[in-house]
Amino acid sequence: MKKIFILIISIILFSCSSNKQVNDESPYAIQIKEVRSIFKAEDVVKRLDKFDINSYIIAEEGDDGTWYRIISGSEKSLDEIQKHKDWLDEKADFKELKIINYQNIKSNLVEDYRESKKEQERIKTLKPDIPEKIYEVISKFPDDDNFIVKNFFIVNCPDSIKDIRKFREGYNVDHDLPRGISMKSLMKRSECIAEVIYEDNLFEDRVTIDIVKLKKDHGINIDNIEYASFLETEKNKKPLQIANYFAELILETGKYSFEDKVKINVSSYQKFIGYKVTIKPSKRKDEYRTYFILVSKDMNHVIFSQSTEKTEEEIMDIIKSLGEGEGLNSYDEFYNSFYTLPSKIKHDFICFTTEKLSRRYARERNNAKWAKKMVGHWNSTAHFYSEEHKNYVVSFFDLLYENQVDYIYKTLYIDAQSSSSRSFEIDVKGKTGITFKGTYPSEVSFPSGRNVIVTANRQSGKLKLADMLEVCESMQLTSE
Repeated sequence: MKKIFILIISIILFSCSSNKQVNDESPYAIQIKEVRSIFKAEDVVKRLDKFDINSYIIAEEGDDGTWYRIISGSEKSLDEIQKHKDWLDEKADFKELKIINYQNIKSNLVEDYRESKKEQERIKTLKPDIPEKIYEVISKFPDDDNFIVKNFFIVNCPDSIKDIRKFREGYNVDHDLPRGISMKSLMKRSECIAEVIYEDNLFEDRVTIDIVKLKKDHGINIDNIEYASFLETEKNKKPLQIANYFAELILETGKYSFEDKVKINVSSYQKFIGYKVTIKPSKRKDEYRTYFILVSKDMNHVIFSQSTEKTEEEIMDIIKSLGEGEGLNSYDEFYNSFYTLPSKIKHDFICFTTEKLSRRYARERNNAKWAKKMVGHWNSTAHFYSEEHKNYVVSFFDLLYENQVDYIYKTLYIDAQSSSSRSFEIDVKGKTGITFKGTYPSEVSFPSGRNVIVTANRQSGKLKLADMLEVCESMQLTSE
């Protein structure tokens, strides 16, 4: 009994000691996570607190910009910090815990980062001139402080199939739809399509959610699909048959050693019915892929979901939470770029995409200094089309606070472009930007607040410089 009491006291003392912060005397600590946004870092600290894990934030300014590191513990020796690391591993399934040494990072620490790095959490603008059906779908996604938006897209589908080629930027977006389901074919049957790949902000496992708003005349010939023997009521037949149509597209992609199709239903913002489809893609590996296909009772929406990391129960819990809150509007990484779009849009809105930039982005740009500092930030792109100008885009690189924009763009990027004979500086909304020579310049870029803005011609784009500047002027880049 005495030994148990001593063990309990030791655990309590050890847990409390993990609240100390690293310093010269206790230089060893555990890094749990690193993020670019102070608000995202604070979300992780709050979540760790629910696991009874004491943690704190430090800001480090290195060659690749500012990172907010979520740290736990502070010990004098490697043996002691290894014990703390082992304790953390037992508490939760962390992806990668790193031991850090204060001596190696203290010269880069930003002591007063809350004052010197002012991150604006929310912009204030008018509602962009986007079809209302898109706002309807945006509002259906789950909002949760445990997630970040890893990737996102929303595609506006043409009213007439004859116009599908004008919307090709939509069906060319990178997507994570279930295998066998073509983006182009789905666009012909839909009013709009949205997909989010969520990443757990602590454990980094991901889940994909697609929400499709079907056209009334979607063209799925459900009357020719065989009725399942377990259909209980007439009102469930058509939604289940639509789900069956997509389930069979998945199963038709190959002859798998294991195939399973199970009827499921779930109540979210309305009742959904459909199938859980499981296949074994590889004959060698003992791995399975599961897809959820659900159709709303009113047949307006189709939900697809999949994850190689989350359990089926976790995915179903996420689906149950659809439509409960503000949807994607609750995520700053989405909101602060989407709501910079014009309140009046002259041309056809095709699609909008968001992604968190990985180190691949920097490698593709030869690890230029400015590109390395963009990693970990969000890049959003809006695609437009007009008969006169064809395809063009507006991209937003959200760098979170203005003095970081000043350094990355005004110092590093402009310096990098100054040696090119094709580029030249230009005034855009009172800011110094960069553009390129030619009848149809490749792009115009300029800084604004927390963003770097780029207006660019796509391969067939025919925006002249004056047209590009007009597009730039229409962006909602200041509070109104």
